[in-house]
Amino acid sequence: MSGRARPNPSRSARRASALGLLLLTAAPAGLAHAAAGSPMESPMESHSAATQDGWWNRVQGPAEGEPDGNPIRPLVPPVPKPPNVPADAIVTSAGGGQVDKVAAVGIDVALADGAALDGLILRLKESPAGGANVGADKAKVIACPATVPWGPGQNAAWRERPTADCGLAAVEGARAVDGMWTFDLTPVGRLWADPFAPLAANGIVLAVDPTGSPAPVQVSWLNVDSGKVSIELRAVPAAPAPGGDAGPAATEPVAAASPAPGPSGPSAEEAAGARAFPASSRGISTDPLAYPSGQPTFAAVTPAAAEPGPAPAETTLAAGPPHSPPTLRARPAVDFWEHVPAPTTLLVPIAFILAVLVGVVLGPTGRPSPILRREGGLSRALARRAPTGPDAALRPPAATR
Repeated sequence: MSGRARPNPSRSARRASALGLLLLTAAPAGLAHAAAGSPMESPMESHSAATQDGWWNRVQGPAEGEPDGNPIRPLVPPVPKPPNVPADAIVTSAGGGQVDKVAAVGIDVALADGAALDGLILRLKESPAGGANVGADKAKVIACPATVPWGPGQNAAWRERPTADCGLAAVEGARAVDGMWTFDLTPVGRLWADPFAPLAANGIVLAVDPTGSPAPVQVSWLNVDSGKVSIELRAVPAAPAPGGDAGPAATEPVAAASPAPGPSGPSAEEAAGARAFPASSRGISTDPLAYPSGQPTFAAVTPAAAEPGPAPAETTLAAGPPHSPPTLRARPAVDFWEHVPAPTTLLVPIAFILAVLVGVVLGPTGRPSPILRREGGLSRALARRAPTGPDAALRPPAATR
């Protein structure tokens, strides 16, 4: 045998049990400490921001109506950026009755759970560079929601410009004297925040309206990277859940004293049934107003009069509903055969059979049918006598046997 002592199984089990109890006791305390030490995450708040921008030039890239795969297009070099458009600006312009440059601004709008959009304002600052703005003080610029995703670009190809749908919403910009443009995009924001059929928030497209602006016209704004593009979002928070902070306690209604009700009489249905077919007359109606015609009979039901009781010392009168006319209820229809005795019912077919037999016996005229009788000797003698008198010519001659 080896000289080492064997481990005691009962002692090992006790140690394992003690260690398990220690872990179970320390775990809740650690979780509570972690919960107390880390602050609760605040709910998402409503916010908005400008994400990207770009502008597109009509003379850049394939022209309108140019077929795809034009072999000459790869040989045409890109059109350089116009010198009157600053590098840190986006621009829209028009000339000759048509728009030749459009700009776009991407906007991110996020509303808290249950919040509703109340206002969305976009502010753009005109570029101070010389020649960047032509007739801007009289220009009419329209902002419409973009209907397709797009990427940022400067002097990008006209075919790649984002399309917009001004039929959904069209907002005209307002220019201040200092060159700050304000666009109230609340109609567009409500389309984006519609909980049932939201419009994809692809930003807005800015374009000069040639019909309401001088020619030529150009408006240049500082881009998003310059930090001069601001978005103002106004949102209405969600209504508090039921059972939250209670408002001022409502005034409790004052109960009005009323006389004690008297003994209640039988219901209208019981009274109608007892009157029409009382049990004392074996279910046969003794009421002349109960007609066994099978049609419902209507009787006016009036409330039972309450027994007058002692009047209280002070009574507060409460306005109640107006007095309604008596209610008309249908009395059950009377079934004739239910109240005919069974022997009487059996006599009806017997009487019918007897009547048929009497009719057959009596014949159609109600008299007995004639029967043949045998003539005697006297009858034959009278028949042989020759007729005399005025009736002789009328009688036929007697037959000879």
